[in-house]
Amino acid sequence: MAAGPPLEHETQIFLDLFHQDGLVICARGLGVDRLLLRFLRLYCEPTRLVLVLNTSPAEEEYFIDQLKTDNVAYLPRRVTNEIASSSRYEVYTQGGVIFATSRILVVDFLTDRIPADLITGKNFKNGCRSRLSTCHT
Repeated sequence: MAAGPPLEHETQIFLDLFHQDGLVICARGLGVDRLLLRFLRLYCEPTRLVLVLNTSPAEEEYFIDQLKTDNVAYLPRRVTNEIASSSRYEVYTQGGVIFATSRILVVDFLTDRIPADLITGKNFKNGCRSRLSTCHT
């Protein structure tokens, strides 16, 4: 996860996704973290609501630290089971980038805690680790 200017393929992927919705599947080492970081920089503002799924706490901390280093004012927040379900609606309506688990998001969608019309985008990291069975209780 080295810093520095983006590589040519990273720039092309970023521009393709920015101008048109899409799906990117990258092998390790091809810059997926740098790509996600570029999108996080772009979407860290209260006028947008971007959900990021399947990140580990260590990855979330890395992205937040990088954004702090870049002087991003409106940093991503984490929605975890430590936040009362009654408070999560307010978190979502404040906008910005939200790190959350698929389990929490499924419950919040089903109970109308997420205003779906406010969602600007969704990013799924580590899609290979994603399983529908994680949503079962």
